[in-house]
Amino acid sequence: MKVLSEKQRIADNVAIYIKLNAYTNRTFAKAVGLSQSNVTSIVSGKMRNEKKFAKYIRTMTEQLGLEENYFVQPTEKITSQPINFRDTAKIGTDDSKLQTGNEKFNALSLMLKIGEIHYE
Repeated sequence: MKVLSEKQRIADNVAIYIKLNAYTNRTFAKAVGLSQSNVTSIVSGKMRNEKKFAKYIRTMTEQLGLEENYFVQPTEKITSQPINFRDTAKIGTDDSKLQTGNEKFNALSLMLKIGEIHYE
């Protein structure tokens, strides 16, 4: 079991990585293949299950192509490394939820236009 201070340092390092690389919790979650709520609970230090915490940290490092113990290292090392900018605008652009939202918006716009024509 990790010492609480080590777990908090790892969570802080994840938060710093997110901020330095211009991610939001949502775009970071999409980039690493986790849910936004899992990323938020890790960053805020509210994840209590040690096995899930370790699994999610391992998933993050694998998906980002980082060394296995990247988030375990001291914070100073993470802040002194070059920033790996990723184009977050392209993450999830083909997401089906976004397309569904656009389709609903277009349908609603069409209904409003039909209503305007009908009631003139």
